[in-house]
Amino acid sequence: MKKILLAFILHFNYLLFPQWYSNWGYRKIITNNLAQGGDLTDFPLLVIISNDSDLANYASNNGYDILFTPGVNTNKLAHEIEYYSNGTVIAWVKMPYFSASVQASNTLFIYFDKNKTGNQQNSNGVWDSDYYMTHHLAETGGTHYDSTVNGRIGTWNFISGTSTMNTNGKIGGADYFDGSGDYVKLPILTNTNITIEAWIYKSSKDTVNADTAFGSWKWASPIISNDGFDFARFYQTTPDNCAFTVITSNTATEIKTSRSATFTFSDSTLQWIYVCGTYDSVSGKGRLWINGTNISTFSAGAGDVMTRYTASTFMRIGSSSVNSGDFHGFVDEVRLSISARSTNYIFNSYCNQVNPTAFYTIGSLNEYGVPSVSVSALASPPAVAGQSASFSVSADTAGTGAVTNLLINFGDGSLENHAVNGSLISGTYNHTYNSGNTFLLSAAAFSDSGKVRTNQIFITPAPFSMPAASNIRSWYVNEGFKITFSQPAANINRAVIYRDNLQLASISPVAPDMEYTDRYLLYHTVYTYQIGMEYSTGMIISTNISNLPLRPELAQKTLGIKGGTVANLIAELDIPAGALSADTIISMHIQTNLLYNFQPGYVSAYNQVRIETTPPVQFSESIRLTMRVPFYNNKIRMIPDDGNYDRIFAGNENRLCLAAYSDARAWVPVYSRVSDQNILPNFSYKLLTMNLSSAGTFGVSVVVNADDYENKVVVKNRVFAPQSGIDAMSRVMIFFPNPAFEDVRLQIYRMDGQKVYERHAEGSVSMVSWNGAADNGRMADSGLYIASITRGGKIRDTYRVKIYLLK
Repeated sequence: MKKILLAFILHFNYLLFPQWYSNWGYRKIITNNLAQGGDLTDFPLLVIISNDSDLANYASNNGYDILFTPGVNTNKLAHEIEYYSNGTVIAWVKMPYFSASVQASNTLFIYFDKNKTGNQQNSNGVWDSDYYMTHHLAETGGTHYDSTVNGRIGTWNFISGTSTMNTNGKIGGADYFDGSGDYVKLPILTNTNITIEAWIYKSSKDTVNADTAFGSWKWASPIISNDGFDFARFYQTTPDNCAFTVITSNTATEIKTSRSATFTFSDSTLQWIYVCGTYDSVSGKGRLWINGTNISTFSAGAGDVMTRYTASTFMRIGSSSVNSGDFHGFVDEVRLSISARSTNYIFNSYCNQVNPTAFYTIGSLNEYGVPSVSVSALASPPAVAGQSASFSVSADTAGTGAVTNLLINFGDGSLENHAVNGSLISGTYNHTYNSGNTFLLSAAAFSDSGKVRTNQIFITPAPFSMPAASNIRSWYVNEGFKITFSQPAANINRAVIYRDNLQLASISPVAPDMEYTDRYLLYHTVYTYQIGMEYSTGMIISTNISNLPLRPELAQKTLGIKGGTVANLIAELDIPAGALSADTIISMHIQTNLLYNFQPGYVSAYNQVRIETTPPVQFSESIRLTMRVPFYNNKIRMIPDDGNYDRIFAGNENRLCLAAYSDARAWVPVYSRVSDQNILPNFSYKLLTMNLSSAGTFGVSVVVNADDYENKVVVKNRVFAPQSGIDAMSRVMIFFPNPAFEDVRLQIYRMDGQKVYERHAEGSVSMVSWNGAADNGRMADSGLYIASITRGGKIRDTYRVKIYLLK
């Protein structure tokens, strides 16, 4: 038997793989937003899915096969489809528990299968017992159906003009009223508590009559003759003023009072507005809600009831029975309840309806009984000619049936058919290939629903074994993290260094013993490395190599007249030949790179480095200091990150420069050259470079004033004493901009105009210094001098500063 091991795993995890409703063929998961302001029960949730190709392909033309279940079980939820056509559905789904905190409670599945018969809707069940009537106003005929169990049917009452049914509304279809007396007749409301909701769109302002979106009010004088309510009423004298008016009656005295909650729009036209009015007879509170917010409240007496409308046998959508108040515009989704709905009920209704597609995310298509199949080799290379190779094959129906067979075709004429039984199957299979040809290995999984899926991989057996790198050692050096390793075998093309699964370096040609130093480390950060040995037939990856958090403080080296380089994680000092006259210990201390030591401006700096020489020396040639600022995912990486990045660096990332610590104990930004170095897709450096003639303390700062920085000359030790024996005071240093990297000429003049010193420096110099020695080799006299710095031989590009030599 070629098969050595076969493992069957039957695993039912209802959180990851929820049960399937019956044997419906297709489903998608819908993840809704959390409820705002508190949990809700029996909430009618609006679900709109537009132009969904899977619905178009697999649902019936009338949408009757569509149904909804919660994400946590397979209980079918009551739903009503307001519109369905060719992959677009507008549906209302009753959410038994709409949670403000538990996301899983707000998850639904939409199922569909054109092969199923019967209408799966339960329109009446969507709307709880407090709903008096619900009208979507999407009808094309004169009968306007009530979606609740009460069956309170409306009738289109058309007089004349352009009023139209089933126009484009806020949600599906709507009724359009041209303001000329047309309306929808509805049965009278008999209860004393109310919530009335509607979406309205005013096309114009009526300055002659008080136009009303929903009328159920008798007005007369005196007040005793008034009763009912008027909703979304706009007065002719103030046509942007929206009112909800209720006639209340004291239960003891039977005295009637007209009360209104109002809101004035800046412009009430040409916009969809969600308007809601509530009255609670227990508290005597009436409220007007605009776009989900309670913006006006009136108070009747506790226990005062809303009077019944007696002037007519019907209520009206689109018109008021008072003063010919005919509405001009669109009305959609009129709903009446016989209770005062809660604040969060109304607010969530608005949030759900104003932009339904932003209220949820919809997942990809799942198909009942279709097993997903994966196949992979358990070694790299996947096989070696003449040796047994192992392969993993798994199949999973996500709990929608059972996998009955696995058919494995190894691609060399060998087939194996394994009878299995389970929704999740995993097995390990062995096979020996006898040549180095390329073979197509395929695995087919068959389910009890008659569905089959296949996955496949190409297998090219290696002609020889391909071991991984050996003798791997790692440790820290000043410049970073060093790895040494040995070539494990012949036939290796190159070695590849990976860091956190990204290629960091490629080494070719290979040698028996190799090394690599990662100089691109983030301070105090742990990385995982791997070494890949690439053969002609594939690559073998080593085990993981991890570093410890690196926080170096000192890099030190002895250099002589030939010069050299001293470097650490954040800075590099390049000393050319001739800059040192004798062996000198060059020390570079990392003083800090903590975020809280960085403030933009002239106060302090990030990546502070102190450069010292032993014995103290002055460089006869300019040396080059380069500091590296790390960027991770396009943001400067600071350790530790205390949350101040946006305050300090946002918008300043391209305004970094070097700074020198001045005698006044302040950080002074000086001109530096800037370049970028990309290391990995998510990791790069900004390189800041300047030339120095002496040691000191330096760091990274931010250019606060670009004009000032680009033209600023900074003098360190303006008063200097070359013979004082104090190294810090032995010479003057002048920093200046040199953006074009031009040659520089330094000339020192006495106040009488006599030149005492001249020096030429080739390009890239942005700092010059003078130790008081004249061109004749003698020390110049004490006194005031003029330092003249000319770039590119152009007099107009000359900086002049005053300095004072003190003997």
